[in-house]
Amino acid sequence: MSTLRHLALLCCLAGSLTAQAQSSAPPVAGLEPDRRPEGAPVVRPEPVDAATKNARLTGITTPLPGNVERIAEQGNWYSPMFRPGMPGPYDLRGWHGARER
Repeated sequence: MSTLRHLALLCCLAGSLTAQAQSSAPPVAGLEPDRRPEGAPVVRPEPVDAATKNARLTGITTPLPGNVERIAEQGNWYSPMFRPGMPGPYDLRGWHGARER
């Protein structure tokens, strides 16, 4: 490389190092990463009533496979199991109405 290119590269590196050194913001983890900050949101378990659990288990035959019942009881967490999937022949749980053959 030419001397001019070396000089340009050196200037770019020096500029980025200077910008990092001048930043006075604390790191993302904060000054006490082992402690939860005051006022931080807390995840609390949300019980699921029987009607919601039964709606989530619609179209699944007993005995329930694997941990499907546990997934149906998981409260406010999102799961694709709780939403109807594709219609037509792919609607294995019957959430889109009667199947057309």
